[in-house]
Formats: sequence, C-alpha cells, structure tokens
Amino acid sequence: MLQDQEVKDLGRHMIRKMELDTAPTHMEWFFGDKGLKFSEIGARPPGVGHWDIYCAANDIDLYQEWAAAIVHGNCPGTLSRNYSAAIINLRPTQDGHIQRYEGFDRIQEQYGEWIFKCHFPPPGSPTQPVEEGYMANAWIQIKFPDYDGLREILADIGQTLKVIAA
Repeated sequence: MLQDQEVKDLGRHMIRKMELDTAPTHMEWFFGDKGLKFSEIGARPPGVGHWDIYCAANDIDLYQEWAAAIVHGNCPGTLSRNYSAAIINLRPTQDGHIQRYEGFDRIQEQYGEWIFKCHFPPPGSPTQPVEEGYMANAWIQIKFPDYDGLREILADIGQTLKVIAA
C-alpha cells in the first residue's frame, strides 16, 4: 500500500535532482504493480486556479510565500491543513446561451459559508466548449474541514445546481 511519506520523499528527491530551489512545482505520479512512479513535473504553479484552492485549504498566501522564497530564500508561513478544498465545474445543459441557474439559492443557503470563490456568467452569455477548460463556464471553489464531508457537498452541488442553456 502506498504511504504518504513515500510520495513526499520521492517528490523531494525529484525537486533536489532538478535543483528547483525557489520554483513552485506540481507533479504527476502513477502507482501500480511496480510501485510508485514519477511521471512529470511542472516547474510552475498548477493551472485552473489550483493554487487559490491550496491557499484556501491551508490558510496561507502561497503567492506571498513564493515571493519570500525568491527574495529571502525561505518561506516563513506554515500550511494549516485545516481544510479539504476543491473546484466543481458546472457544464451547461447544452451549447448555446445561458438562460438561468437552477438550485443556486439552496446551494448558497446550505453551503455559502464554505464557498470562497465562484463564477457564474450572467444569463445571456454564450456557453463555452469543453475544450476551453475547467473554468470556461460556471464553477465553485469550496472548502470544508472534513474530506468526506467535502465530497458529499460536491456531489450535492453537482446534482442540485444546474446551468440551463438554450
């Protein structure tokens, strides 16, 4: 069974090997019959707003930490790990123009305190194709103190909140 420490150790090893002292990174891994394998490293912050998600989940400004690493050679902050966080992307019911949102009020009432960023194009806006990426249409970034609870919230949002297009 894969252990968290094994992932951390391999990640640190790859960062040292590539001499990435002040660059943010994101990595891809595979785990299978032959164990943990490193696939790819991006020497930049991950895309689609994931750094904002990490910031919210850990009560920290990673952009400020990165600047401190470059200017001062260290990162003074500490990750809190208080929350699990995620983005849920809401595809319109069809291509065309956004007509309305269904279920938004219930989601806002039930989970509003955990939503830290969202984007809802106004009605009349053209929908964007899937190829435009995760953040092309409506989306919500949300955090919650418990991972399983976050997954339940995301499932509820996905079932309840609809982007109606025509």
